[in-house]
Amino acid sequence: MNSALQGAAGQHCYSSSSYWDALLDSESLTGYQLLQYVMWTNSSSCLLSHDFGGVLVQNPPGIDGQKAVCIDPHVAPNPADCLVYSFGINDEWSFDEQMEKYGCQVFAFDPSMATGPHDHSPGIHFYDWGLADRDGMDSEKNWTLRSLSSIYSELTARHGHKKIDYLKIDVEFAEWIALPQMIQSGMLANVRQLAVEIHLNKSESIDQNRDYVKLLRSIERMGFVRFDSKYNPWSITHLLHLGLISVPFAHEMAWYNENLLRGFYL
Repeated sequence: MNSALQGAAGQHCYSSSSYWDALLDSESLTGYQLLQYVMWTNSSSCLLSHDFGGVLVQNPPGIDGQKAVCIDPHVAPNPADCLVYSFGINDEWSFDEQMEKYGCQVFAFDPSMATGPHDHSPGIHFYDWGLADRDGMDSEKNWTLRSLSSIYSELTARHGHKKIDYLKIDVEFAEWIALPQMIQSGMLANVRQLAVEIHLNKSESIDQNRDYVKLLRSIERMGFVRFDSKYNPWSITHLLHLGLISVPFAHEMAWYNENLLRGFYL
């Protein structure tokens, strides 16, 4: 681990809301501080967090594709009646299959797999839609793109007007397009837990990357409490616009919605 990455990973003592708000509102926010914010785990906010899914890969060795789920009683999905939306499959079903075994109905989405709508298993329902901020087509890739609110409206006939207990988003930079619409439409307020693989962009300016992390902070200001952040060790690159060398551009982040807590607390 290089010095910048090691330093950012070690700065998790700065965890107060006022600290992050002041930092991210500053126009002098540096690339190092931006990385520090993204790598903040806030892990003490969830007493019991489990990783669901993931496969062992090499070079470097590790688990890829896992998603953190908070199992604290006031946060955990109800195994008898839970709803998962999972965006970004890439023919790797381990997360979805484990959430099905946990007891959830899983609706999985990916436009890149060259397969149409089908049931992967009794509890996993696949649609070849991509996530975006509006309904339309990607003419270059011939993908059908839809907003979360549009998808939820169509699928209500299948799962009812339930809260989304777990929303997984792993869509290779498209999160920055889709998340603002989720906020503006009110859909994100109906999500109990949110997991996003976020991507900093080495080809964009530090100002644009600042806007990305400010979007994450706006989600936290809505009441989403971060409980996990892991960098993707297969995403090491040079973020030269941010003044960072040999750091990860992709990070797996997870939050729970404190506005939708259940009644029992430890």
